[in-house]
This record gives sequence, structure tokens and C-alpha cells, in this order.
Amino acid sequence: MKKLMASVFMVISLVVYGLEIAAPKAPPSIPLLAMEGIDINFYQDVSTEVVPNIIKKKGEIYIIPVNVGANLYNKGVDIRLVGITSRGLLSLLSSEIENIEELDGEKLYIGGQGSSPDVVMRNILDSRKISPKINYRSSGEIAKLAMAGRINNLVLPEPLATMVLSKNKNFKRVAELKDLWKGKEIPQVGVFVSGKVYDEKSIEVEKFVRDYRKALKRKSEKKLLEKSREEFSLGLSIGELEESMKYMNLTLDTRCKTSVEHYLRALGIKLPGDEFYVW
Repeated sequence: MKKLMASVFMVISLVVYGLEIAAPKAPPSIPLLAMEGIDINFYQDVSTEVVPNIIKKKGEIYIIPVNVGANLYNKGVDIRLVGITSRGLLSLLSSEIENIEELDGEKLYIGGQGSSPDVVMRNILDSRKISPKINYRSSGEIAKLAMAGRINNLVLPEPLATMVLSKNKNFKRVAELKDLWKGKEIPQVGVFVSGKVYDEKSIEVEKFVRDYRKALKRKSEKKLLEKSREEFSLGLSIGELEESMKYMNLTLDTRCKTSVEHYLRALGIKLPGDEFYVW
């Protein structure tokens, strides 16, 4: 009986790590680097590298922006949300203000008009009746301008926010946007699975979730941080990456329907049905 159980466990393990995973070259993927034997395809552009494969039903697990997954579902693609991978990656940085209210009338730089950082920040500003003069650039360009001391107020995700703070000591972290957001959780990125794969391999998907959560406990190990610096070409020292990890708020929250719906409403996206959520 023990030999039979051992054989069954071995078969399940092999199947689990046969799951093909698409993941960004970004913080939500750090725990994956601690999981042995999984098939990961790291991407940089979700629109060109991942969405076409989801539509063609290629691949099995996708770590992608929640709004992208919701839009695909609303267009009839059978994709389901397993859980979110961070409670908030965004921060407001400044070299001149002490609190968000002081932004009124000031220039503020945000990466990408219509992007989730833009929508989240404008939602926060509108709720407080604060009207800065918003300028849009890519997040990478904003980080470079800030490090050079050419701009004063900006919104950036991790690890770029910590990079700016480490390179230009005139800047401070005014606030994490999750602390200003209703619900205290900004579910920007999630783990998704195709409906067909979940129906056929739910045991394997659930094991992936368990192993991901175990890997989260190792997210601050120096070996893992070094591996992430090399894999994702992060321009941070180990010490700076350790500091950045404090603000990545990495998780795998599977009970996320309320926060996801609030987030999608803010983005003006039609709310998916209950079958969109695995749990």
C-alpha cells in the first residue's frame, strides 16, 4: 500500500510540474524561482507574448494583470482567476511634499495613461478632491527623471520606487497607494488558469497554489534574491532588493472577490460572473 501511495504521489508531482506557466519578469514571479521543476516562460509584454496564447488555448497557468484577465473573460475566453499575487506594488514618491493633500496644483508623473497605476491614483485623488497636473511617461523614464532630480512627484511600482529612493536621497516614500485605497488591497496581478485546464487538472492547480505559498516564505532568502536580480535584470543591490521586498506585498490570496470587484469597478470594467473565480 505504501509503495502504491508513493507511486501515486510521484505521478501527481510529475503532472504538476508539467504545467506550463507564463509569468512576467517582475516581482510577482520571484516566488516561482524557489519552485523546482516547473516550466516557466518569462515574458515582458503581456499583450503580444501571452494574450494571443490564452486566446489560442496555449499554456495552462498565466500570471497576468487582473484587468487583462477580466477583459478576456468578458470577451468569452474561458479563463479563471485563482488568486492575486500582491496586495499592492505602487508608491507615491516626492522630493517636496509630506502628504498627498499637498499634491493639489503640483506636477505629478504617472506611468502610462489609462494604466492601472493611473486609474488607481486618479481614483484616490478624486476621492480626496485633489487635482494635480498629471504628466504621463513610461515608468522606466519616470524613474530615470527622478534619479536625475528632474521631477519631484511621481507614482512608481516596486522595485523602481526603491531604486529611485536608493539613488536620490532627496526623495521619500510619501505613501503606499494600498494604504490610501479603499479596502487596503490593490489586486493588480493575478494567477489565472484556463477553464479546461482547471476542470481537468484541478488537483495539480491546487498543488501549485500550495507550493507557491510555501515558496513565498522563502522570498527574502539571499540566494533567491540573487537569482531574481540575474533573471529579471534588476538594477538593485541585494540590500536594496531586500528593502524593496518590504513594499511588494507579495501574497497568493485566493479569497479576493471583493477586492477584485472594487478594483475592476474603478477601472470601469464589467464585473465577471461568479464562475470567473476558482474559489
